[in-house]
Amino acid sequence: MIFQIAVLFLFIFIGFTIRQGGFLPENSDEIFSKLENRILMPAVVINTFRTNCTVKNISEKWVFIAYSTGVLLFCIATGFVASRFLGKTEYLKKVYRYSISVSNFGFVGTAMVSGIYGAESMELFDYLMFTLPLNLFTYSVGIAWLVPNGHGKFSMKNFVNPIFVSIFIGAILGLLPIPKFRLVTTIINSTAACMSPIAMILTGFVIGGYSFANLFGKWQTYVVAGIRLVFLPTVSVLVLKLFNAPQEAVVATLCANAMPLGLNTVIIPSAYGKSPDDGASIALVSQLTAVFTIPILFYILL
Repeated sequence: MIFQIAVLFLFIFIGFTIRQGGFLPENSDEIFSKLENRILMPAVVINTFRTNCTVKNISEKWVFIAYSTGVLLFCIATGFVASRFLGKTEYLKKVYRYSISVSNFGFVGTAMVSGIYGAESMELFDYLMFTLPLNLFTYSVGIAWLVPNGHGKFSMKNFVNPIFVSIFIGAILGLLPIPKFRLVTTIINSTAACMSPIAMILTGFVIGGYSFANLFGKWQTYVVAGIRLVFLPTVSVLVLKLFNAPQEAVVATLCANAMPLGLNTVIIPSAYGKSPDDGASIALVSQLTAVFTIPILFYILL
């Protein structure tokens, strides 16, 4: 497992080198991000559910949703408590609350599990089942926290996104006796195999584009990163082990909670004319720190 993690982080270094060396245009991250979210990640989700989504597996794995919900509530509670002491304004409190409550479990987490265990593995199916409550929360309450000036409202449209659509398609293909055509299967498998390396390259490319000097100043950033990357995954894993949770649930918990912050804290405020500096600072520090904390936590806790 350590070898696979090392390979993934080498892809991050490649992405960083590409950005710093100017080998691709600066807006390439937007293109790669759309490719990941609209094509590659859906291919991984469809492939995994098509292969592993059976009545037997669902009946055995529903408990993962219960574990995930418990861990999520713990993260949200921690976010509410910590943000009261970290944020000076109400909106900044919400940014810190989101940053603590939600990791990049979808983008980096899925790439990590897929890269380690394979795009058709039962471990990836377990992980995707585990992250269902996290997706529901992120695309409802979580996103609403980041929209400034009180405009963040729940909308069912949030759930019409590539991830949920892919889960639905993959589940249908897995549960129903639909013929599997070799050409289609090969295309999905090959597309899914691209997800992990490109996701890691994109992460490095994004990190390489930050202006480090302007984003390292606030002490709150390091507190949030420490809570997100070390405290929450460590406590969550230890509690699950204390209650003799299955190893698959422990692995899914660590993969979902040890990931750095995503870029929603940058993208959403920017879309509404709000300065994304605080969110960008947390994203940068958490992504840089995660390069060291993820392999250490995997080595110690698993």
